Amino acid sequence: MHLNVRWYGRGWLYLGLGLLVAVLSVTWAGQRAAQGVRDNLDARLRDAGAGADAALVTLEAEQLSALRAITFTQGVGIAVSTRDTRTLNRLVTPLQANADVPMVDIVTPDGRVLLAVRSKGAPLPVASRAGMPAIAQSLNEARGVRGGRFSEVVILKTGPVVLTIGPILDAGVPVGTALVMTPLADALGRLSQQVGTDLTAYDTRGVPIATTTIYRPRNVLPNDARALIGGGPIITRVVQGDDREALGRMIIDHQPVAVLGVTLEDNSAVSGRAVVGHARIGVVGPSRLLAVIWLRAARRNNDTREAAAN
Repeated sequence: MHLNVRWYGRGWLYLGLGLLVAVLSVTWAGQRAAQGVRDNLDARLRDAGAGADAALVTLEAEQLSALRAITFTQGVGIAVSTRDTRTLNRLVTPLQANADVPMVDIVTPDGRVLLAVRSKGAPLPVASRAGMPAIAQSLNEARGVRGGRFSEVVILKTGPVVLTIGPILDAGVPVGTALVMTPLADALGRLSQQVGTDLTAYDTRGVPIATTTIYRPRNVLPNDARALIGGGPIITRVVQGDDREALGRMIIDHQPVAVLGVTLEDNSAVSGRAVVGHARIGVVGPSRLLAVIWLRAARRNNDTREAAAN
């Protein structure tokens, strides 16, 4: 006697479907785990970017404090008017050392550098700052609401710096400017330690001008750079290997001056593979057990059918 079993009643069909569901579940679990890690990473990148901008405010305040100490010190204005570099050195150098700022220049309105004070490792002095727009702006705004004092990022021949500038007055008349500067690379290195990420600054064209990474990050698309500086949403991208970068605005003196990139290693793929591996272990054992049970049941059914036929 032959027992006719319909296709939907065959055990192998349900075993196959069970294995398919298990494989899909394992894959989904791995993808969800990877996405969860990536979402946490993106949140860390956004927080680090905000922390870096906040730390820049602290740096500005330190430089502004040093600037005020220099410009408000009695005798500095007269020394600039009379080009008395010896008196300038005696008055300004201790202030620069106490403020622990890397670079201070005392400059005449035509750009001549009367005095340049440098910390160890800072870029070497230059003889002239002629043509720097910030000098003319500071002198023109000396009688304005902010007294001609402001901060910005300036790209000098020796490299980009965070500049805080203000006029020096003698009897109420602007006779020069004080430039308090920190190399942007040094500033990013300091901020990187505070926020625990690598940092990169890009100019308005999307070209990296300073970074703490061990490689040169690839350029940001010019349209993306302009959009970010204009207030566009944060952009995330992969820059090198597994490094993930969040791009936003660098804010100095309440103004967006550059694009700030914040980078961390993306381990989401590793986490996803680990979850898949553990899930596979959990699936393979029960699957093998079910397969053995099914094979034994199928063998018993075959034996029963053969006995009935005989």
